[in-house]
This record gives sequence, C-alpha cells and structure tokens, in this order.
Amino acid sequence: MKACTHPWERLAACIRSGVPFPGEPETTSRLLYELLPLTFRNPAAAEQQTRFFRQQAALYEEVLHEGEEIGAFRLLAPADFLARSFVALEDGYDIEVIAGTSTAAEVEQRLLTHARLMTQAGS
Repeated sequence: MKACTHPWERLAACIRSGVPFPGEPETTSRLLYELLPLTFRNPAAAEQQTRFFRQQAALYEEVLHEGEEIGAFRLLAPADFLARSFVALEDGYDIEVIAGTSTAAEVEQRLLTHARLMTQAGS
C-alpha cells in the first residue's frame, strides 16, 4: 500500500480505517460494541475506551490541522471539534453496519461526504 501524502488522502484513509468492512474490521467493531456496556461499570475499561476515543480524535485533528496549514482544507469549525465529531459520527454509523441496516460502503460514502463538507476539500 502506498503512503498517503495529501491531507485529503490521509483523511479518507482515517475514515476508511474506522468503517467495519466485512472480515476482521467488522469482527473487531462488533466486539468493541459488545464490550461497551462493560465500560459503564468498570473504571479500567472506561479508561481504555476514553483513551481509544482520544487517540482516534487526535489522529483526525492532526490531519485536519495539516490540511488547513497547507490550504487543502477550509475548516468550518475548529479542528478539535471536527475531530471529535468525526469519531462520534463514525461510531454511530458503524452501528448501522453491525446491525445490517447500511453497508460499509454506504457508510464510508456518507462519512466522506461529511468530511468534504466540513473541510471544504476541493472547493
């Protein structure tokens, strides 16, 4: 796989990596969602979940800042806000894939459309 060099390519790769496509990504996502109730009762599990969310958001934020700095993105909200929103939206849509009400490809396209709107990429 070639390395992503443009901020849009990096953002799209972040999005794709969070979508539960069939196979290992779907299995992993399903397990994470099945374990979620544990985070409500177990402080150590809650800490791990929080750390995972923050890591995901930090990666999105880094890509968003990079894109803004080189003029590839015109962010419609602060990068930290968008980063957290991307992770939350990804998590919500992933439930649709796990439940079988949307396909991974449909979710990926929704997330990419949202990202284009929020970053004004290509505008």
